[in-house]
Amino acid sequence: MKYTIGIIIFVLGLFTASGQVDYPSLSPKGMISQIVGNTKVEIEYERPSARNRSVFGELVPWDKVWRTGAGNCTRISFDKDVILGGQPVKAGQYSIFTIPNPQEWVVILNSDTELYGSFNYSPEKEVARFIVTPQKSDRYYETLSFDIDLIPNNARIYISWENTNISFELVTTTDKDLMNYIDEFLLTKKEKDGNRYANAAEQLYFLNSRFGDALALCEIALEKHKKSDDYSKGFVYRVKMEIYEKLHLYHKAIEIIDDAIVNEKSESEIKYWIKNKERINKKI
Repeated sequence: MKYTIGIIIFVLGLFTASGQVDYPSLSPKGMISQIVGNTKVEIEYERPSARNRSVFGELVPWDKVWRTGAGNCTRISFDKDVILGGQPVKAGQYSIFTIPNPQEWVVILNSDTELYGSFNYSPEKEVARFIVTPQKSDRYYETLSFDIDLIPNNARIYISWENTNISFELVTTTDKDLMNYIDEFLLTKKEKDGNRYANAAEQLYFLNSRFGDALALCEIALEKHKKSDDYSKGFVYRVKMEIYEKLHLYHKAIEIIDDAIVNEKSESEIKYWIKNKERINKKI
């Protein structure tokens, strides 16, 4: 009898355990992790949904500090110093709050990252504060959404919900650090790795900046690659060709291609250079 009762209790226990479900969060957690230039940016937030409610001006009151999320405060972190919305911000983690208004929003970074909502919010702990203009979004956002749109080495952060979005610029130290490195270590030929010169020249090419220095870096790279493989030199020739082409110096670009063909041994690579020569010749 005791054995039978034990089996029944055991079976009922299994049934109860297997019948349990985890209730889904009404505001599930979201996270964005993005490398922006030389900087890692992370945003952690809880994502409330509209659920047939009018959001701004009702669910989220005008002119009051808002957690810009649900539950715990929304957090944003940077592993290097940045400029956010025109304000300098040191590397670290911060809470992000906003004050919505039909005409303008205030965006705030606060050093307190343990707040639940905006309760016990302390203005004394604010790190940065700036104003942005809200825009009508191009679609309806049922759920609060953060997004990071990459601009070369920088970014724009978007916050969207219902029919509204705001955005603000994130500027990293990437370009400044790159230029300092080029001036201090590359143009002075202190760097021993030839690839670093060619890579820096390519960076300047994509930034549409300092083309004269980019070409000088290519020349140094070729000096460094005198005894190296054809691929390394081929990469330098390609960067030089692209710079001259961007500057509309097509005859110079053709000269680089001819040099590349002379130094190339691979038939497939020679075909690559011939195609580029034909393409650029059409521009002359």
